Amino acid sequence: MRYRTRIGGVLAGSALLPLLACAVGRWESRSGGRMAVADALNRPVLLLGAAAALLVAAVCVRRRWDFVGRATAVVGSLGLLCALGVLVLRTMGQEPAEQTRLGSPGRADRVLVVIHHGLRGAETESLSWQIRLETGTGWSARSWHLLAMREQFPGEGAFESAAWTAPDQITVTTDTGSRVFTVAPDTGEPTLTGSVGTVRGS
Repeated sequence: MRYRTRIGGVLAGSALLPLLACAVGRWESRSGGRMAVADALNRPVLLLGAAAALLVAAVCVRRRWDFVGRATAVVGSLGLLCALGVLVLRTMGQEPAEQTRLGSPGRADRVLVVIHHGLRGAETESLSWQIRLETGTGWSARSWHLLAMREQFPGEGAFESAAWTAPDQITVTTDTGSRVFTVAPDTGEPTLTGSVGTVRGS
């Protein structure tokens, strides 16, 4: 019995590892975070599901239905059900995305990425644009958020283009205005340095 209790305790304690990995992945997925770490660890559904599965396994091995065993079983089971539910919803509601990558004219390690979510011709409200900058290579590569916006009707802020207007300058243009971002030569961090008209985005 003690042997089972110890193994169950180890499994329950191991459930903290996926939670820690998920926290690291979420942190690195922020603007300026390391892309390699975010790609590997920013998987909350998978990692939270793994943590829940470890809790359920701990209960099965421990085989003691005291307060700790019941509480662990409830938390683990609810975690698995939530993870499976979110996975199904994501799979059903996943929108196709069209991605364009534009290298900087002066730096091979800087890439402007424009992502269009949703099918062209679909309802305007279901479409969106995401503009980001990728800097560096390998382990040091980072992703910077520039702008995210919903598709707009012509004359109301419809997206027109995102392009390099200089080796260290990016201009995002809509039919009602534009925003200019300047990329720092040392860190690669983009900063909003100019704005004309109205651009509906965050």
